[in-house]
Amino acid sequence: MKKKVFISYSHKDESHREDFGEHLSMMQRNNIIDYWHDRKITPGDDWKNKIDENLESADIIIFLVSSSFLASDYCYDVEVKRAIERHREGSAKIISIIVRACDWEECEFSQFQAVPKDALPITKWEDKDTAWLDAVKGIKTHIQEFYPAVVQAPEDSNDEPVLTNNIMEWLDDTEIVLTHRKVNRLKLNDIYVIPDIELESSSNLVTIKSSSFILKKMSRFIVSGEEQQGKSSFLKYIYKELLKLNFFPVYIDASKVKKSDADFVISKQLKEQYLNLDIDFFKNSNKGVVLLDNIDDIGLNTKFTRVFLDKINLICSVSYITCHSSYRYVYGDIPALDEYERVEMLGLGNKKREELVQKWISLGVEESIDDYDLYSECDELKSRLNAVIKKNIVPPKPIYILMLLQMFEAHVQLKMDMTSYGHCYQQLIYQSFDNALIPKNEFDRYLNVLTEFSWLIFNKKKEPNQNEVEEFFDSYNKKYLPVDEQMVLNKLTKHSILNFNGVSYSFKYPYIYYFFVGKKVADSYRDSEETKGMVSHLLSELHREDYANILIFITHHTKDSWVLDEIKKVLSSLFDEYSEATLNKNQLAFMDDFMKEIPDLILEQREIQKERDRQNERLDHIERRNEVDDFKDKNTDEHSAPLDILANINKTFKGMEISGQIIRNRHASLTRDSMEELARTGACSGLRFLEYFIKISDVAKKEIIKLISNHLAEYPDISDKEIEKQAEDTYLHLTYGVISGLTRKIASSIGSKEALEVYIEMESNIGTPAVNLIRQAIELHFNKSLDIDQISGCVKQLRDNPVCLRILKEMVIQHIYMFPVPFRQKQQLSTLLNLPVQGQRLMDMNKIGKG
Repeated sequence: MKKKVFISYSHKDESHREDFGEHLSMMQRNNIIDYWHDRKITPGDDWKNKIDENLESADIIIFLVSSSFLASDYCYDVEVKRAIERHREGSAKIISIIVRACDWEECEFSQFQAVPKDALPITKWEDKDTAWLDAVKGIKTHIQEFYPAVVQAPEDSNDEPVLTNNIMEWLDDTEIVLTHRKVNRLKLNDIYVIPDIELESSSNLVTIKSSSFILKKMSRFIVSGEEQQGKSSFLKYIYKELLKLNFFPVYIDASKVKKSDADFVISKQLKEQYLNLDIDFFKNSNKGVVLLDNIDDIGLNTKFTRVFLDKINLICSVSYITCHSSYRYVYGDIPALDEYERVEMLGLGNKKREELVQKWISLGVEESIDDYDLYSECDELKSRLNAVIKKNIVPPKPIYILMLLQMFEAHVQLKMDMTSYGHCYQQLIYQSFDNALIPKNEFDRYLNVLTEFSWLIFNKKKEPNQNEVEEFFDSYNKKYLPVDEQMVLNKLTKHSILNFNGVSYSFKYPYIYYFFVGKKVADSYRDSEETKGMVSHLLSELHREDYANILIFITHHTKDSWVLDEIKKVLSSLFDEYSEATLNKNQLAFMDDFMKEIPDLILEQREIQKERDRQNERLDHIERRNEVDDFKDKNTDEHSAPLDILANINKTFKGMEISGQIIRNRHASLTRDSMEELARTGACSGLRFLEYFIKISDVAKKEIIKLISNHLAEYPDISDKEIEKQAEDTYLHLTYGVISGLTRKIASSIGSKEALEVYIEMESNIGTPAVNLIRQAIELHFNKSLDIDQISGCVKQLRDNPVCLRILKEMVIQHIYMFPVPFRQKQQLSTLLNLPVQGQRLMDMNKIGKG
């Protein structure tokens, strides 16, 4: 059903109204809208009645806002007043188009939707057609999502307060454009995941809790977080939860607070958010809660901010304030905030990412999706997400994760010939360009500026100060077509591409820096000896996290064979004095007696989702611990190079990861031979390190056991014989753990779902127990497949090898804990692997009974 649109404007903006009408023509032709303005009044009509009649019947009311519009008594006092009344009733929706710069933020309608993007006036855009197109796209979205309703205010003033349609719509709004193939309109609740928070403590202990904790405590909290961390969405969650608890929350955007009179500000917002709730009832009920968003953007100076917050504290005993992380260093000067408990909102870790991914997958099919399909698709999407987000290259903020999920689903086709993960990084950069209102025809110029700027930082090995940046632009403008330095820097810093800390410039996020350094290397390698020298340096320092990431980004930007050749050379040189570990029976014979003594494996009764949660919690713990270690590493002397052996171990792991990344990204364009060679080179470097480990641990066995024995000797109740036995068992446990862990590490590094045939061929060509296990681990990790025939074949190959057979059993058991497996298949595995499955039948029957 088409919507009726009423356009309110000043006649001094006639030309803008005509331009707007032209851009609405397609929506009118497609019967989406029918629009009206006062120029459609024919001579002889009662113009006031005609305006009133069309204003009353309109579904969408559009203001063309300018200084002339605000100065017009009829527009402002008649049309605006009635439009706001209808908007609050829910019978119409107001959308403002800012056509000319004016002081409209203080207007009563400033709280409603405004277009174009960032409410930038039409006349301020470089291209007006682009501005109108952006405005019309925004209007189209709101038109499609708005369904008029008449809401009658309760006649009895003692009735409970009722939310306005405006606030209910806001609570459901994701505030970013999201599309999903199974759902027409995404609501915030569909995809919202409650983030974790870190509580500030006087001790060095870090306390991580779900942010739902601050609701249970019902006190005063100030929640800090990075930009786009989801602080406003969190306040929407708080708002809804407080309503369930019969409290009366009121949301206040601090950036719109221009007066320190808290009563006035709250009263104004209550009028917008409730049909029958006034300031006196809010204060006297003891159930009023203030949600103050983005206090660092408050429109008051420090003195009057204190006045405003002091009054908020007097009015409410419970309140929640959000701010940017950097504001934490400022709010110590505001005594009113001393009463607030301080928490930091965290990014989405493994557990929270899984929760969000499962919500995304289940949209529209929540009640029908099969558990196996849910977990399989979840793991595949998580694997792709983690490849992009890894090591905080792209921060794990909800907005980025949702954008990536949407990209994976839509298979976005970009201008540049990019490979799978490469296009994600480039799309994120393009979206930042769009947010900065950089015209599409200027993208290449900005890409080039950032490429050269990244190369400056890479070569200088430090972030340039203002003088160095000025020199950079002087040099740039002589080499390329000139750009406006100040305009470029303003756009890039304002929209989270570059960062300026008052002294020097840097890239806001690591992925942007790595992306552009990789682009520079890929573009200039063939023609520049300097670049070739830099690549050699990158490869020689492959153990460094930043260099390894730059190499991965180089593979995104080029398909030239030199990248593969150089990486294979490095991998082939690592531990090249050792042969590859085969893990055959003879090599592992020293563990035979130990394997006979350790308890048999058993399939326990475990709930899959709880097991997955525990696994994700372990990963989150490891990542947080690594972040601390990374911080310590960054604060140590950068000239203290690691021991050669440690560097080579790190190079092995990084090299395997890069090999796998190339296979996963370019499986469609690499030849089978190239992929098989790359997989084999990566796997063999890992197996040579494993051979080194087995030999060196055998040589050092006596010393290791002596160290363990000295530790155990501290316990007086243990005899010397028991100490010796426990020390040897501990040594063998450690050795077994490394063999098992490294086998799986090789598989997860070089593996790929799309290239399974390559690993089958590798297994056929090499045929050792080690490669048998690697191939099986790849099958389970990437294909989520428990093929009984294949496992049976693997068991036959490993039947005389107790160490490898136990590793295989552990891999199968872990898969069963993480994915639904039919009881009959468990029985087959039980017989095949000699695994008791106690309790499993009862557990499966209970699950079936629950439906």
